[in-house]
Amino acid sequence: SSYLDFTCSDVRQWWAEQFSLDKYKGSTMDLFTWNDMNEPSVFNGPEVSMPKDAKNRQGVEHREWHNLFGLYMQMATALGLTIRSPADSEQERPFVLTRSFWAGSQRYGAMWTGDNSAQWGHLQIAAPMLLAINLGGLSFAGADVGGFFGEPDAELFTRWYQAGSFTPFFRGHAHHDTKRREPWVFGDPYTGILRQAALLRYSLLPYWYS
Repeated sequence: SSYLDFTCSDVRQWWAEQFSLDKYKGSTMDLFTWNDMNEPSVFNGPEVSMPKDAKNRQGVEHREWHNLFGLYMQMATALGLTIRSPADSEQERPFVLTRSFWAGSQRYGAMWTGDNSAQWGHLQIAAPMLLAINLGGLSFAGADVGGFFGEPDAELFTRWYQAGSFTPFFRGHAHHDTKRREPWVFGDPYTGILRQAALLRYSLLPYWYS
């Protein structure tokens, strides 16, 4: 596989055009997009990304535009989901989730804090991380509830779910090798507590989102 050069405006325009329903087979107006691994992530690369001296089409080294890559990809994705919508559509603000972000990314969608682990320490650090992101102007952010890696016990998952239910972006997400962790998996009393946290969140959504 390879990465597109999202630092180029013509590449971003090409990418945006691929979201039209006649090109994106199987897509619908209710299908939105998750941009993942867009740091860009290269598992066997230095610092798990591209070499710093890799050059874009303009000849500028990666070290100069690394932080911009995720922003530009999310920008192009949001553009594509917007221009495919009919003029009278209410979808003026499509949902685009990104793992990599930078100053200005709040204009294009949501972001999350990346691959965390099912540990109490990772629950503890989630709030300060999200508050720091919020102070930077990026409000639509969250952390993977329960931890992406590992197996949370019922107590850890429940406490994380309660905390996560008050964050702007809220999801339970985990590695495909982990065990199932839907709220009903843990049984009572945890399932009831988790249900109440979800219901409270839904009751507050009209105040949080316009």
